[in-house]
Amino acid sequence: MSNPLLTSHAAFPSTRWTLVRRMQKGNESDATQALNELCRQYWYPIYAFTRRHGFARHDAEDITQVFFHRILASEAIKDAREEKGQLRSFMLALLKRVIANHVRHASAQKRGGSPAATLSFDDDSAEDRYLAEPADVCDPAMLFDRAWAEEVLLEARRKLREDFARGNNLEDFERLREYLPHGDNATPYSELAASMGISETALRLQIHRMRKRYAGIIEDQIAQTVSTPAEAKAELEHLMKVIGR
Repeated sequence: MSNPLLTSHAAFPSTRWTLVRRMQKGNESDATQALNELCRQYWYPIYAFTRRHGFARHDAEDITQVFFHRILASEAIKDAREEKGQLRSFMLALLKRVIANHVRHASAQKRGGSPAATLSFDDDSAEDRYLAEPADVCDPAMLFDRAWAEEVLLEARRKLREDFARGNNLEDFERLREYLPHGDNATPYSELAASMGISETALRLQIHRMRKRYAGIIEDQIAQTVSTPAEAKAELEHLMKVIGR
């Protein structure tokens, strides 16, 4: 993947860190919206880490709920700033503190007793996904990173699909998405080109442009969770290592 975002300090984004600030200092509506977005991206990695840490499903659900409530309400979270580095590392460090606190005060964290229980997520989907994880990934932190990387890619595909939809080319996306990294890549180019009524050369160009846009979205996703281009480069390299590319 190319890294055009890593060449400019002036326009470097901090959207995900901005979500944390909006939860800390925004009005109730902004805080709720920011919390929901952050939850959507980190809910499963946090749940998977907690399950692999040895907690039963319901305890993992409770801890995940408490984690996001802590982000919204805790005094300690107010010290979080972009200059502290990767949001991924910050979230994992906070999660470890939440788990340690849960172990020390388990009797005070009965199911349904946390204000964060009002957050609504598909717990069945999270558990089904967790049960499909490789059993040989024993380290909870490794599973967290694996789940985090998958969420980055899922979000990138979602945004890429939205790009095609805005251009009224959603049908093309559905045809071409198998050629994204980790796609099936099963249909021969010649066969798909014929079905689309274009030359194979034109198809290859479309796939190249789609992959380039996909890579750019991933780079932007990463850049939004760190503070500097150097950190973005390191985080992107870490993601590629985690997903095996």
